[in-house]
Amino acid sequence: MLYVIVFLSGAVLMGLEMIGSRLLAPTFGTSIYVWGALITVVMTALTLGYYLGGRIADRRPSLSAMGIILAAAGLLIGFLPLWSVPVNRSLAELGPRAGSLIAALVFFFLPSTLLAAISPYSVKLASHSLTTIGGTAGRLSAISSAGSILGTLITSFFLIPALGVRNIIHMLGLILLLLAAATFLAAAQHRRMSRTLATASLLVAILLILAWRFVPLQAGPHAPGTARLLYSRDTLYHNLTVDQEGDVRHLHFDNSYQSAIYVNDPLRMAFAYTSYLHLGVVACPQPRSALFIGLGGGSAPSRFLHDYPSLEQVDVVEIDPEVVKVARRFFQLPADPRLKITVQDGRLFVEKKQRKIRQGEASPYDIIVVDAYFADAIPYHLTTREFVESLAGILSPDGVVVSNIIGALAGDRSQLLRAMTRTFASVFAQVYLFPVGGWYGKGDWEERNVILVANRSDRRLSRQEWVEKAHSLRETGEIKEDVHLYATTLVESPEWTDRKQLERAPLLTDDFAPVDTLQHPL
Repeated sequence: MLYVIVFLSGAVLMGLEMIGSRLLAPTFGTSIYVWGALITVVMTALTLGYYLGGRIADRRPSLSAMGIILAAAGLLIGFLPLWSVPVNRSLAELGPRAGSLIAALVFFFLPSTLLAAISPYSVKLASHSLTTIGGTAGRLSAISSAGSILGTLITSFFLIPALGVRNIIHMLGLILLLLAAATFLAAAQHRRMSRTLATASLLVAILLILAWRFVPLQAGPHAPGTARLLYSRDTLYHNLTVDQEGDVRHLHFDNSYQSAIYVNDPLRMAFAYTSYLHLGVVACPQPRSALFIGLGGGSAPSRFLHDYPSLEQVDVVEIDPEVVKVARRFFQLPADPRLKITVQDGRLFVEKKQRKIRQGEASPYDIIVVDAYFADAIPYHLTTREFVESLAGILSPDGVVVSNIIGALAGDRSQLLRAMTRTFASVFAQVYLFPVGGWYGKGDWEERNVILVANRSDRRLSRQEWVEKAHSLRETGEIKEDVHLYATTLVESPEWTDRKQLERAPLLTDDFAPVDTLQHPL
């Protein structure tokens, strides 16, 4: 019985830690701070649980006491989804650092402490002689670790995409409650009390099942006001939701707005930054091929396919297969023979394409659009010099890279944008910044989408030249967006155009890319 308890408690503990990130993600995102908060809380709980478990085991070594610990942990875990949403909402304003740390403390500290106490408790109950206590402790620790391995693997690889967060957490609580009931029944002493406790555990388990079945899940942060939730699923990469308010349908990844369309006019851009992406065509008119890294709802590639008949090939690489399904089902992604979608990590796709181009098996792209960055967290491997060099390796000589970056042009929130601008400037001869909505000088601290355009041209264009070229293309119908208006937002301040001043920012590399710290400075 002890082996079963140790194994399952280890599996539940690690399963809880893995699913914990998904409980925090809809509010705090998936930055390194969320994982740091979660691991810190769990490790602190383990430290305290090991200590307290050993002390209590010395004073009251019985299966009944262990059953009480299991039942209490099951109660705290099993009913967690019923109250986690309002707690997350109340802590959201504290940001990804303090907010996620406090939320992890509230949600996971007590149940993790109780589960940690199981290990020293089991050693005490299984040890009958000091001469064999080392072997007993080692054997039980190995069994607990085996359970932790299985819990981590099954939860992260299979359960999250198959069942969803709420179902998994309810299931973990139910396992502990049933295990507690079995432990009470197996207790040799105080049979009447053990039967009573076992009955109580089963009743709580039944109550949990009823709550699981009949209590509706509270709406997360993306169903406010009159928004109607159309779809929700936990994938391997995101808490993905689709909701609609009026004629506008939104796609959310965790706590961020990722894409949107007007249902009755899908080619009308709901987010302004997607219109700014057409500035890339000003730098490279009449493109024949384009690559989009990051799909979202697919509004940008859909519009490019519609607006530019010169495009013979539009490749899109998206890491999450569920996003592709959602884009087709809810966001009217066209079934155009020129459109090819690959489910793969963006960097891996680029590196493979680079090798094919070198071997003469593929052609370079005229336009590359990087739109894989979130408001709260950035895949750091898509920000480094090595990645930018790979982009240059799959770009035609006159081609252009267009990247959507979220940041500010002044103040602490400008650090990530400065670092990424320097990183692109270390590879490309020209780098231009176009803040969506305009730029208001050195005191402009507003965080917004900033479109970075990079190419190999020997000559840097002025703002006036950008405007004139964009206006000409708009007048001839080669570009249907009002790109001449977007071109007026070009930043020409020396602190952003002078390479010596840019060198004050860190150069992002595979070895050093502190994007979370730059994005969320202390």
